[in-house]
Amino acid sequence: MSNAVTLRVEAEGSAGLLCRLIGLLAQRDLDIPALEVRSWREGVSEITIMIEGADADAIDIIAARMQRFIGVLTVRKEGL
Repeated sequence: MSNAVTLRVEAEGSAGLLCRLIGLLAQRDLDIPALEVRSWREGVSEITIMIEGADADAIDIIAARMQRFIGVLTVRKEGL
């Protein structure tokens, strides 16, 4: 297995969008030891998701799928 990776997602504030983001990880049965949602400007949130148990290729695929969701502005990977 790999070390923990953090995805930082800047997105429009939406509970439904948050559920879809987490759903991508649930589909792969990945551990999420930490999750933080912060509103940092009106209508936009930063979602920080720590992921364990995924290789770099899986993280790339997940990040690319997240980026295509309506409402997602940016996705940054840290810790690869």
